[in-house]
Amino acid sequence: MVKITELAAQKIKAIQKAQNKENAFIRISLVGSGCDRPDFGMTLEESKTEDDILDVEYGISILTDIKLATTLEGTIVDYIESNNGGGFEIRKAKPDHAEGCGGSCGSCETCDGSC
Repeated sequence: MVKITELAAQKIKAIQKAQNKENAFIRISLVGSGCDRPDFGMTLEESKTEDDILDVEYGISILTDIKLATTLEGTIVDYIESNNGGGFEIRKAKPDHAEGCGGSCGSCETCDGSC
């Protein structure tokens, strides 16, 4: 299950309203995999498919493809504010380093440097 923070939900609702898509779903997807973590994406979608899992948090309908359910389990959507602005951060609550190690990284905590 994908989790969403309250602040992220507020920001998503503002985007939905600004785009006149208050009833849109957000889709969380895997767009790639870096050395130390997977790279996630988020889009607004008007409809869901039969292959989608639907979760609702803070009034936001979150879609994930059933094929990615295991990969996305424990993913958190947050909104980070800083002096330079803000943005969404999508991350795993506990990174799955075995999934992220692609052969040349030395930064994975669970790797012995030979991954």
